[in-house]
Amino acid sequence: MLTEDNNLDGCVSGFASSPRVLAIVGPTAVGKSQLAIELARTIGAEIINADSRLFYRGLDIGTAKPSAAQMASVTHHLIDILNASDIFSLAEYLERARTLISEIQERGRTAIVVGGSGQYVTALLDGWKVPRVPPNAILRAQLERLAANDGVHSVHALLAREHPEAAAKIDARNIRRVIRALEVCRAQVRSDDELAAPIHARIIGLTAPREELYRRADLRVSDMIERGWIKEVSQLLNSGISAASPAFSAIGYRELAAYIQGDFPIEEGLRRIRSATRRLIRHQFNWFRLEDVRIAWLPTGPDLVQRTMNSV
Repeated sequence: MLTEDNNLDGCVSGFASSPRVLAIVGPTAVGKSQLAIELARTIGAEIINADSRLFYRGLDIGTAKPSAAQMASVTHHLIDILNASDIFSLAEYLERARTLISEIQERGRTAIVVGGSGQYVTALLDGWKVPRVPPNAILRAQLERLAANDGVHSVHALLAREHPEAAAKIDARNIRRVIRALEVCRAQVRSDDELAAPIHARIIGLTAPREELYRRADLRVSDMIERGWIKEVSQLLNSGISAASPAFSAIGYRELAAYIQGDFPIEEGLRRIRSATRRLIRHQFNWFRLEDVRIAWLPTGPDLVQRTMNSV
């Protein structure tokens, strides 16, 4: 067992004597969650989720959510906190995550922040101060119609004219984020260029060759299908949850909903899911750059817990 590895004794005592924040970042399917769980078991830490897909109840298989047994063995925070129709802003996440870090440190424990949502991790560690701007239903409807009629790039062009700095950070295809940025901009509230206190954390990045990441991601999609992902999506739809709900923005859910509703065959759905996952991997490296000197990059593979402990 990991906790019985004598080679870890010195590293474990080092963590125990100095409560801190450890962040684990990297692309999807690289093994971040498993490493976080094994580390938390080894050093008695608590995990704070930074993957927006895991906020939603009922989305388990397709989000690679930790199992009930894994969550019972280690304290997890900010998982299964929302219904599928709920909207959870970055400002709300930061408020809750910062409070959790303080509480965990007061208990004399290490907080492990883990997730592939680059904006959430960056905003938390770098001290972004994000305003609580309420949703503007009228503006959202107008922008959604514009995107439907003229394409998502037309909405992104609006953002580029009104807030070029924000537009430069957001992929035009991520229409929800583009619309939200316009909401904030038009409310005339400054956002991520205002800083709160940054969080001093040791950042571990997991990586692998790009083709290996693609292979792992493809295998994970196949495994999810075998474990009942289609049934999971069908049950969500049958419970009254719309495919347009915020939760269904997680990769694969809308594609499988479209397959279930007869829009295209399963092979096309899987092709779209794999393609979207590869785009996500490429996008994640825009947030977590290999040349970022703050990140200690480790190749995924055997003895990862030992290598992680040795690097911090």
